[in-house]
Amino acid sequence: MIDSHFHLWTADSSTPEKRGERAAQVRQLTEATGVDKVCLIGDLGETVKECRKNNQTVAKYVTEYPDLFYGWARANPQWGEDAVVEFRRAVEADGLIGLKNHFGPHDISGSDMKVSNPEFFPLAEAAADLGVPILVHVGQREDPFPEEWPTESYTEDVVELARRYPDLSILAAHIGGGGDWEYRIKNIEHQENVYLDVSGSVTDAGMVEMAAEYLGVDRLVFGTDTWFLPGVGKLEGVDLTPEEKANIAYNMETLIPDDARGKLDPSEVDRRRDAIVDHFAERAKPVEEPVIDVNAFLGEFPFRDVDASAQALLGKMDKKGVDRALVSAVEGLFYRNKQAANEKLAERVTDHGDRLVPVATIDPTYPAWRADLDACRTEYGMQAVKMLPAHHDYDPADPAAKELVQACAERDLPVILAASVEDQRQRHPRVQLRGFEGMRSKWWSDEQAEAIIELLSDCPEADVIVADAWDNAAQITRKTTTSYADGVYLENDARSGETLFVLDDLYLFFLHQGEEIVDEVGVDNLVCGPKLPFRVFEAHHAKTRHLPVEEDEKTRVRFGNAEALLEEES
Repeated sequence: MIDSHFHLWTADSSTPEKRGERAAQVRQLTEATGVDKVCLIGDLGETVKECRKNNQTVAKYVTEYPDLFYGWARANPQWGEDAVVEFRRAVEADGLIGLKNHFGPHDISGSDMKVSNPEFFPLAEAAADLGVPILVHVGQREDPFPEEWPTESYTEDVVELARRYPDLSILAAHIGGGGDWEYRIKNIEHQENVYLDVSGSVTDAGMVEMAAEYLGVDRLVFGTDTWFLPGVGKLEGVDLTPEEKANIAYNMETLIPDDARGKLDPSEVDRRRDAIVDHFAERAKPVEEPVIDVNAFLGEFPFRDVDASAQALLGKMDKKGVDRALVSAVEGLFYRNKQAANEKLAERVTDHGDRLVPVATIDPTYPAWRADLDACRTEYGMQAVKMLPAHHDYDPADPAAKELVQACAERDLPVILAASVEDQRQRHPRVQLRGFEGMRSKWWSDEQAEAIIELLSDCPEADVIVADAWDNAAQITRKTTTSYADGVYLENDARSGETLFVLDDLYLFFLHQGEEIVDEVGVDNLVCGPKLPFRVFEAHHAKTRHLPVEEDEKTRVRFGNAEALLEEES
């Protein structure tokens, strides 16, 4: 596999030893996942001089580790002819493979310009003349994002550039980087010199499959955007043949110029492509170890075509190797009267109680929620409660939320606290979730995390599973489950209830981050929740697969911790 989109993100690359540290970290990743090489993206810099130094740094990585790295060149179109000169120099002298164009007046990573701006055209002309591709940062987001980032290129800009320069190969970056990916796919369908890289944080089921249907696998290029473990898992888990996945895995190699440093021989590419077919075939087999998805859904989703029927979910669970799923009603995200959604859920899980564990969606700000809770528990046999503060417009630390969590503790019902099923950069333009204003994506913010800490602290006996914690799990763990010295004051009011975190939602795409999660959160506090059927299972199971612990500890994460919680409450 050739990763087309990998950021250097290294504070100090000034010496061979410092570069060796990053190379060793990347090699550990590639060897663990079956990736051959990554295409490095360095910083842009504020001046031409800084840019040249950054391009030369990337070239040093390529020279020192030609089996591991290709390198993208950077240049700011706002520098005019100086940008063209530096870009040509980086390709011809440094052996870099093409131009990575970013945007971003907010930092030194990008230029304040769309690729449809005529000022960008000289760089495009130079790339076409050199016979090298351009990797363009592309979004397709709803309001307020266009107002916040007005110079971000959209597919309309890419298509305009591609039509102007039909001999230029353009990679539209990260189809999974946020925004309306269905729109993006259809918008470039007939523009043959535009390719999609499948990288990005979004792991929606059906995304890569739709791209393959409309564009063909020959126009899809593997990439991670440095979200490495989920990025590899995303390609492993899409519903395509192993041969099609292998083509996507190596399509980047066909775009790399023949005289680029480290260029693989075509026969070697063919050999590696044939070899990776077996890897994808193996990954397509169901997981042999038991798995519970603690954050799954059944029902009708209004914004895109997701088959979340019981039959479809069970079929996907069989295909992936998921034994059981804690399911809540999709309609519970949107109905004003959540109990109507719970009643639909009760009907859907009939005859599937051995595998589909019903979870009641309760809104503590809605009238009669206590009666709804008791009906869900006694009449419908629901075994947990889903709380969705962002969708239902209340703060996690709202007194009503605390009342609900305490009521669940009194009834021996675990609580699943979740943010959203969908990345907010692709939300419907008339749907704005609480706490996700501006450029928030799909995880709890720091402010929301503080509210969750207050909620958990004030309800110490409740068993709670926190989904979508992202990079907040460590602080939530420390402040709610651990005795620690806060200055001279001993904070030892730790909770007696279980506090579990969905590993699939945590900030983990390098191996060392798994080590930090194990140290700071602990294996006993982790569960699986790939959000079936909304997400690609393997993109999230990769985090458990590569967790740096023994297999019996991975089994606790996949199954044991959730199973123990359910048994405790039954």
